[in-house]
Amino acid sequence: MAAVPRAAAHPGARTVGPSVGIPAALFGALVLIAVTATGLLQVLQTTRTTNIGYELRALEAERATLAAEVRLLEADIATMSRIDEVRRRAIESLGMVEPEQTLYIAVIEPAPAVIPLPERYVSLKEQPAPDAGTWWEQLLSRLPGFN
Repeated sequence: MAAVPRAAAHPGARTVGPSVGIPAALFGALVLIAVTATGLLQVLQTTRTTNIGYELRALEAERATLAAEVRLLEADIATMSRIDEVRRRAIESLGMVEPEQTLYIAVIEPAPAVIPLPERYVSLKEQPAPDAGTWWEQLLSRLPGFN
């Protein structure tokens, strides 16, 4: 048999042989951990979304309940705006009686400008248009940075 002479190894050339890397079992374990973590994150995200949905539904139900309560209170306010109803309730519910002596007090403070009733029971006055301003104010308002 004739021997085949080997070529001398070139100093910059790579040698062909077994490569150093991650063992297959470790690579498989890492892939399995990555897949499990991804699945777990999806389950956690879905669970959180479901919980937030339940909380949102509960808050919407509470909002509807409170809106109904507001409507009942507005109706109560409308009922109480009649003086005879106020007098009847004061006598029946609170046990008040008619005064024996009437005392008149002068109030110097002006009445409030805003009436504390719901908007649907109050007619609002239209606000006057704001003053256009002088010619130089109008000019400055059109320039960027001066408004």
